[in-house]
Amino acid sequence: MGRNNYPQGQIDEIEPSTAQEIVTSLKQLHDRGKPQTDDEIKQRIDEYFSFCQQSSIRPGIESLCLSLHVSRTTLFNWNNGINCSAKCQEYVQSAKGFIGAFIEQAVLGGKISPPSGIFLMKNWLSYKDTISLEDASNTTQQKAITPKTPEEIAAKYGKILTNGEPLQLPDVPEVPD
Repeated sequence: MGRNNYPQGQIDEIEPSTAQEIVTSLKQLHDRGKPQTDDEIKQRIDEYFSFCQQSSIRPGIESLCLSLHVSRTTLFNWNNGINCSAKCQEYVQSAKGFIGAFIEQAVLGGKISPPSGIFLMKNWLSYKDTISLEDASNTTQQKAITPKTPEEIAAKYGKILTNGEPLQLPDVPEVPD
């Protein structure tokens, strides 16, 4: 019988010993309880990465949330400084940076396929497939660019555009105000 490519099928194909090892590790993370202070949050994040280093758990957002006993929404809010102190925000940003670096190295090292790495980075680290057009008009180093008139453009590039012949510009009627 062929391999089941549906997501549920892949979960069903995890070897029982692997599933047991993962569940045991996740339970150990969960059983540590919820940190109450910024210092406890920092300590828990440090313990989380040490735990990942010594167990079968790979660093990720969901397991980090499990370790901190918070939802992804809460972690997202903390990352943005919402409902937490500046110290907590710093700790969460650092942890997410570590996870991002882990994913990057796994992709670059050929351990995670690029499409899977892109998916993880989009979903866990807010990466996007967008083009950003930024207003650069306020930069101090920007050189002022004055628009060229059609005549100036024709004088400079006309011979190139017409194989050496002078460029003839059509008469454009003026538009009343």
